[in-house]
Parts: sequence; C-alpha cells; structure tokens
Amino acid sequence: MFIDYSTKLFGIIGKKISYTLSPAIHNYSFEKLGINAVYLAFDIEEEKFDLIVKGLLEVGEGFNVTIPYKEKIIPLLEGLSKEAEEIGAVNTIFRKKGFNTDYLAVKSLVLEKGEKIEKSLIFGAGGAAKAASFALSSLGSEIFIINRTRDKAQELVNRLTEKGYYAKAVESCNFSYDAVVNSTPNPSYIPDDCIKGKLAIEFVYSPLNTEFLIKASEKGLRVINGLEILVRQALEAQKIWFGKSLNDKEVVDFLYARKLVR
Repeated sequence: MFIDYSTKLFGIIGKKISYTLSPAIHNYSFEKLGINAVYLAFDIEEEKFDLIVKGLLEVGEGFNVTIPYKEKIIPLLEGLSKEAEEIGAVNTIFRKKGFNTDYLAVKSLVLEKGEKIEKSLIFGAGGAAKAASFALSSLGSEIFIINRTRDKAQELVNRLTEKGYYAKAVESCNFSYDAVVNSTPNPSYIPDDCIKGKLAIEFVYSPLNTEFLIKASEKGLRVINGLEILVRQALEAQKIWFGKSLNDKEVVDFLYARKLVR
C-alpha cells in the first residue's frame, strides 16, 4: 500500500471494537481492486461521539458504523437511502449519506438459502434487528420481536407496522416460526427451546461458531453465520463506494489464510 496526497480515508465507527475485521477486509480489497484508499478503525467513546464523528465526516470519503452508533449517527448525516430511512439505522456512509448494507446482506443471504420464511423470531431491537426485520419482512415474513426492554421492541414493531408489515412484540417463543435471529451481542441470550424452525441467523462473528449456531446446527437448522453477514455487507458497501467489489469467497479465504477467523 502506497499512501500519498490522493489517498482517500475510509473507516469503521464504533465503541469497543478491537475485535473488528473490517480494516482487514477493506484494506485487502482496496489493494486487490487497485483503489488508492486506507481503512482505519475509530473506537469512539459516547461523550466524544458528536465531536469526533463530525470531523471524520468532513475529511473521510466513506465509513461503516457498528454498535452502538447505527441509530445515533443519523442526525449527523446529510441524507439517507430509501432503505436506511425506512429502517431507521445506518451501517454504511458515503459522502455524508447513510445506507444500510446489513439489510442488503441479510436479504440476499436468505434468498440464497432458498428457504421460504413466513414467520421470524428476532432477538434484539437495535440497529441489526431493524435491518434483519425489514429484510425478512420484504421477503414476506411476519416478524416477532423479543427484547429485554419491551418499549424498544414495541418501537421497532411500530416502525414495521407503519410501513405496512406485520410485526408483534412477544415475551416467549411458544409458537411456530421458520427463522430465528440473534441480533444481540450475546448469543447465549437465546433459550434452547427458542432455537427451532428452518433457519438460524447470527450477527456475532467472533467466535464464528457461537453457542447459538452450534445448537441450531445440532437441531438440523440451516445457518447464516456472522462472518457471512459481515463480508456480504462489507462488499455491498464497496459497491456503493466504488461501484465494484471482490467476491465473498476471495475475502473469506483471505481471512482464513491470515488466521483472522476463529
């Protein structure tokens, strides 16, 4: 990598993100695609968020956004894509405009699995849950939300129903559904009896084989792991930034070769 006056700045914005694989994914991609850019991690405390992010948006070309800022960053942006506005969460930025490539990643990966999803149970109600809820809703699924804070679950339900989708906040999983989604940072949060249906979707990618996914596989569910979502959303972001990207397999092979996945 050769850095000069013309090198563009990209990066990931989050809090406590020492685990992130995004710099490895994007810097490898930039080099392979012949793009004069560098991708850095910006680990930002909440009390300094506005100050730092306003500056980054002025000097940077594009960013990814992760926990806990996918919703908080919206007021600092100058516009949103249709999907990001509908969802109410942003995980990709290009020239101060917000996008949601988590949504694109989940939707495309579910379609590739070929399972018909009519009902989905989602654990969590933050930015990842919003993306998954809208992605699955757009594929014709009814959405059921479980969250520690009932009010936040209801906020997501209201957002979905306002857009014409069926959604309901629930307290238990004593009903049938086709997909179960962990959008929380804690895969062990999901009770064993809730791991059922056809498809399990996990946003956590470190470790790759979470307790949730291991149990889902043992029960015969097909799975979409956090690494699949991470790589797919990253490549969808690159398409927004540059109009091109590498393919998923090339990036995943690189991460394994560098022993960055465990």
